[in-house]
Amino acid sequence: MERLRRLTPIQSLIVGFLAGLFVALALALLRQERTHGDLVLRVEPLETPSEISVYVSGAVAQPGLYTLPAGSRLVDALERAVLLPGADTSRLPLAERLRDGQSIVVPERPAQETGSEAAATAAEPSSTLIDLNTASADELETLPGIGPVLAERIVAYRTEHGPFRSVDELAEVRGISPRMVDELRGLVTVGGVP
Repeated sequence: MERLRRLTPIQSLIVGFLAGLFVALALALLRQERTHGDLVLRVEPLETPSEISVYVSGAVAQPGLYTLPAGSRLVDALERAVLLPGADTSRLPLAERLRDGQSIVVPERPAQETGSEAAATAAEPSSTLIDLNTASADELETLPGIGPVLAERIVAYRTEHGPFRSVDELAEVRGISPRMVDELRGLVTVGGVP
C-alpha cells in the first residue's frame, strides 16, 4: 500500500495524463452518442398535386393565371389563353409537360413576316370575305386565330345581340381583342347590314 502512495513525480504525471485522457474519451463518446440520437431523418413520399397553376402572357387574347390538371402540356395552356393570329408557336415545345408556377410567354411573329402574309392575302383575288352574320361556326374556324371556342362565341353573340353592324363590333365577343379585329378586318364582312 505504501508503494502505491509513493509515486514519483513522473509516475504521477503519467497517471494524471492517463486519467485525463480516459475522461476526455468518455466525454467524446457521450457527446457522439447524443449527436447521433438527436439526428432523425424521415423520408416522406412527395404528394403529387392534382392541379397546377401556370401564367400565360404574350401573343394571347386572354393572358393570365390558369389552373390545369397535373400532367397538362403547354398546348393545353395555350388553348385556354386563346392564341392571337400573330402568335409564333414554332419555337415553343407544345408537347412539354407543365410545372406548377411556370410562366409562359408566347412570342409574336416578326413584323415583316406578318406584314408580308397580310400583303399576300390581300393580293389574292380569289379570296372571299366571310360574312360574320351568316357564316357557320365551321366557316368562322377557317379564320386565323379563331378556333372552335371563339367560333361558337361569335355565333352565340350574334344570336343574342342580333347581326353585327360593323367588323369593329367583333371586339365585343369575349376572347377577341381589338388587335385580332384589325388582323381579321380584310378577311371578314358584315354583309349588307347598315
